[in-house]
Amino acid sequence: MNIINVSNLKKDYGTNKVLQGIEFQANAGEIIGVIGKNGAGKSTFLEILMTLKQYDTGTVTLFDENIKSLSTNKLEQIRKQISAVLQPTQFYKTLKVEELLKLFKSYYKSTVDIQKIMEDFKLEPHRKKYFDKLSGGWKQIVSLAIAFLSEPKLLILDEPTTGLDPHMRNILWSYITEYNKRTGGTVILTTHNMDEIELYCDKVLLINNGVNEFFDTTEEILASGYKSINEFYLMKVSI
Repeated sequence: MNIINVSNLKKDYGTNKVLQGIEFQANAGEIIGVIGKNGAGKSTFLEILMTLKQYDTGTVTLFDENIKSLSTNKLEQIRKQISAVLQPTQFYKTLKVEELLKLFKSYYKSTVDIQKIMEDFKLEPHRKKYFDKLSGGWKQIVSLAIAFLSEPKLLILDEPTTGLDPHMRNILWSYITEYNKRTGGTVILTTHNMDEIELYCDKVLLINNGVNEFFDTTEEILASGYKSINEFYLMKVSI
């Protein structure tokens, strides 16, 4: 099932041409990494997919709906199928971890078991701690746990492993891959960690100076003679 279809997507900020004709498709069950240097347009691209930012020209279809032509009510229905974690992480400072999870479970009308998600994300020792008192890495883990509470059909993550140590990164990726297999949900993420792209992503979108310079499977990259995704990235993107 096609979840996202993007054609000739363009977005300018004044004279700054951020996106210059992006072509992109995502199917149910895929994990897709979006890579590129800082300022390449990755975050703008994700914000458009989340319906948070308007675009200038082109077509963006989510769940077979052209988002440019949707009513406010229909757009809200689309948004309920999407969950996202962006940078930086901010939540209510005066709430404890367990309280935050319960709050968002209520908001999402979720059937996900709070105890189970705390166990999956190793949050049990932190359940009574105030969010504001957690380390940056654990704040990110809590934010990611909350993102899964709505059981989204589309999960969008902007550099989700930033600030996480290797153990925490493993927790996150274990949950992403398990979620992907269990629900057939689609995951779109940005990262500067090319090892994560190589290990976990089905496809790679390389945005370079606002253009999608490459969009294909990780297998295709490695079959083209590159020793790793990191070598591919360094060869394709200039400083």
